[in-house]
Amino acid sequence: MSQKEVAENSKEKSSKYEDELNKDTPFEISSHELESGTTLSNAQMSRLLQRNSSHRRDRSRDHMFYSHLAQQSYSVNRNSLLDSITFVRPLTNDLITENNQRAIHIPESAQSLDVLELKVSLDGKANMQLDKSALAQLFKTQALSAIDHLTNLQTRVQDTSSKVFITGDLNSGKSTLCNAFLRKKVLPEDQLPCTNVFCEILEARENGHIERVHAIPKTVATNVKDASVLYDMRDKSTYEDFSLTELDQLVYDNDRYILLKIYIKDDKRPVEYSLLRNGTADISLVDSPGLNMDSVKTTEVMSRQEEIDLVVFVVNAENQLTLSAREFISMASREKKLMFFVVNKFDHIKDKDRCKKLILDQIKEISPETYKQNSEFVHFVNSQGKIPEESGNGPSGGDDPDGGDGPDGVNPQHLQEDPDFDKLEDNLRNFVFKKRSLSKLLPAKTYLTKLLRDLERISQCNLDKYKEEDYYLNASLDEVQPELQGVTKRCSQLVDSIDKISEFTTKEVYGYTKIQINKALILKQAEFPPYSGLAGIYDYVQRVRTFIVDQILSSVQVSEAYAKNSAEQSVNQINSLAKGELGDDFMAGKVFKSDLMFTKKKHNLSKNLNIPLQLRNFLDPSLEGFISYLSWGFVKPLPSITEAEEASTTKDSLSKSLALTSYSVSQYWTNPSLIFTSKIPTLLVYSFGGSKMITNVIIHGSKFFSFESLKKLSGSLALLGGVLGVAYLIHDLPRALPMNLSMQYKKRLQELEYSHNNADRVSKEVSQVFKYPTREVVKACELVVDKKTSKKKELESKLRDNAMSIEFFQALLSKSQKQRNIVETINLEVD
Repeated sequence: MSQKEVAENSKEKSSKYEDELNKDTPFEISSHELESGTTLSNAQMSRLLQRNSSHRRDRSRDHMFYSHLAQQSYSVNRNSLLDSITFVRPLTNDLITENNQRAIHIPESAQSLDVLELKVSLDGKANMQLDKSALAQLFKTQALSAIDHLTNLQTRVQDTSSKVFITGDLNSGKSTLCNAFLRKKVLPEDQLPCTNVFCEILEARENGHIERVHAIPKTVATNVKDASVLYDMRDKSTYEDFSLTELDQLVYDNDRYILLKIYIKDDKRPVEYSLLRNGTADISLVDSPGLNMDSVKTTEVMSRQEEIDLVVFVVNAENQLTLSAREFISMASREKKLMFFVVNKFDHIKDKDRCKKLILDQIKEISPETYKQNSEFVHFVNSQGKIPEESGNGPSGGDDPDGGDGPDGVNPQHLQEDPDFDKLEDNLRNFVFKKRSLSKLLPAKTYLTKLLRDLERISQCNLDKYKEEDYYLNASLDEVQPELQGVTKRCSQLVDSIDKISEFTTKEVYGYTKIQINKALILKQAEFPPYSGLAGIYDYVQRVRTFIVDQILSSVQVSEAYAKNSAEQSVNQINSLAKGELGDDFMAGKVFKSDLMFTKKKHNLSKNLNIPLQLRNFLDPSLEGFISYLSWGFVKPLPSITEAEEASTTKDSLSKSLALTSYSVSQYWTNPSLIFTSKIPTLLVYSFGGSKMITNVIIHGSKFFSFESLKKLSGSLALLGGVLGVAYLIHDLPRALPMNLSMQYKKRLQELEYSHNNADRVSKEVSQVFKYPTREVVKACELVVDKKTSKKKELESKLRDNAMSIEFFQALLSKSQKQRNIVETINLEVD
């Protein structure tokens, strides 16, 4: 409201007060003058009347001035509170956003909150310990509720009317008290609970001066808050219309109706006695069901207080404050520092002082500000019979059976019967009307102050927590960084060591296999299969070929066995190194089985080892061998099977001389061709030729050496040489054939790169074996390094989040403190 509007409003009120004061109203004479018995003359009476009239005009001007000042102060305070509500709402929203992004810390019980306090109860046990994320979710719900409450506060502050909420436990006399305030029986009264539906009582002038009951059904709204919003007096689809006479039944019909709007006329009493029609503000009385009627009604009552400006709590003196009552008052005290407590049925209590002390102690605990001003806000009154009410019959009043002469039919005797109730009514009227800033704006100021203080506590708590966390996070980061570097270095060294072991073993196996295959055909004559004569020459050839191939394959098998053993030793060495670095759990329960090597892929190169048999494979003549054969080994020893076995034979000297030690007599008998392996053919040739030569020398003498004799002898010598040559070739066959075949196989192996291919195959198998433990080591090292790296990244991320949170809460703390100082400077005591 602008200053011009305030001035015009004050002027209108000033004119109104002038008119009322200029009316022909009785004036008062001091009790001293009346008791003195002095007779007043007309002049004295005129001066007295003139002085009294002047006094009234001065008092009227003062009243108008203070009313104008109060109204102006109220407008300024209201606007300040509205600005504060507008400022605080986004602060709370920002806190919710921060909580969604990074769960905030909630102050512990020692730093309990007022508005945003979390009360966790599970199975009847309060203050259950929950983790940070669970508390964050609960806090979000509480903060959203606070924002809704701010919206309600804004609506209430903007609303010029005031709502007085009369509540209490079941059957505590709420309806009776409400009727007493109205000086007429509007709501039904009974010893049993009779108000099951929320009843809001308003002055009938808001309904065209017609007394009616507008019942909002549950089909329109499911709760009282929605009913108040959806109700529209001009839209009859939002309510059902009833007369006041039907109210006695409507209050019981809570299954059908959610809220009753009751319009009554309160024009039988002067303005100074009326609550609904007071000339200052529109007032409505709200009567609620009992708190402990059922859980649904109790919840409705508790939520309803957010829309109420003033709470009048009715207490049954016999029961004092119950658990549900204490819970309601604690919730309401978040915004309402001051509440009226009406202790009903006080006349039933014998020890009244003790009862007062017990109830005041309870109030002191849950509403300390009310306790400090208990003489104004806590009232002990008598039961129904002593609460003054209008003496008529029916809701609108009627004849006074006592013939009372009070104003508008109110019996003055009744008004004076209960001074406690009179005091209650005066204090209530004074608080609602004369202290309008307190009654209307104090709840908003209180709630804003507590909410801002909660924001400060939460901000300070989080700043302390985050700074403490940062200390430990930095300490942990200082520990993790060298650990990460050390683990990375050790894992790198471990992998390098394993790679070296794998590479060394693979190369060693490759070289060993190649050497074994290459020297497989470096054989001694004695190692070949025994010769069985010319008759078994084909079988001998096959046996020699098979023997040579077997030697080659055997070298491959030996190489594979060596590779298995080397691989197993290296795998064990790798496991030992890995366990030393990664722990005994590495490769736990896993055993290397070398038997599984070389089973899936056999070498196929043996299929290409077959070579064709040629005539030259049987012959390997040499001059040295022929001379040795002719000289019986005297010129140069012949490396033959016979010579190789001479050292171990035990036969007689004749057999040795004739080279008959290789075979048994039966073998020579069954296979005469074996004679050619001995010296007997040479001996026969020498014997025959020598005897003939000696005979010719003896018979012919010197003629033997003539040209003719020698010419004839040359043919014999040629024949003898040919026979000796053939004998030599047959004699040399057991040596020549194996040697030739062996050389031919060597050449074939070189052509096929047999040794390289098999060495490569075997070494690759070994290398394949190393892949699994190496991969496991690398994987385990990566896990260890990743674990440390993840921890480091997590710590760094947490530090970054904490830095953002610290920045946020520093700003929130500063804004909250400044705004709370602004709110606290709003002075509501100028009324």
